[in-house]
Amino acid sequence: MISRIDETFNVNIKRLALLVLPTWLRRPLVGALIYAGATPLGRLAQELRKYRSDTCYRLRHNGQVCKLRGVLNDEFDPALRRITVEDRDSATLIEASIIYRREVARWVMVPCRGFGAVIIHREGFSGTSGFDFWVNVPDELRTAGIETRMCAIINTYKLASKRYTINFI
Repeated sequence: MISRIDETFNVNIKRLALLVLPTWLRRPLVGALIYAGATPLGRLAQELRKYRSDTCYRLRHNGQVCKLRGVLNDEFDPALRRITVEDRDSATLIEASIIYRREVARWVMVPCRGFGAVIIHREGFSGTSGFDFWVNVPDELRTAGIETRMCAIINTYKLASKRYTINFI
């Protein structure tokens, strides 16, 4: 549903420029000159509409689990929406079993019994760490740079005091 304020920004600049032109000057050559002068203004108006749309989207979403999950799925997996966000209270399978593995230089989730296993070597273990929420991403979505982009989006929406990890499962 388009609101009245959104209709204010939806202006056809080329048509407006031609309508403002006096009727006795509405000739093909003058119209072409007016279109050439109005084209950059139309591009700026389109950029304003895009910026306004992006800003409204950002303002409608916050750090809630459901909103963060929606933002991540909109950005990285819009068709299947397989990215999930689990916080400490709703995590039934995780139970705060996350370790840092030095050999791969990343945090790894240790699943509960019966859900798979992670091999822990003594030299690769540096203790467990508590996180406030986990972002579970399917392994098929792992591409170059996705983790950096995902961290940037999560840092934009999360509360400053919250700690998180991204798990590719």
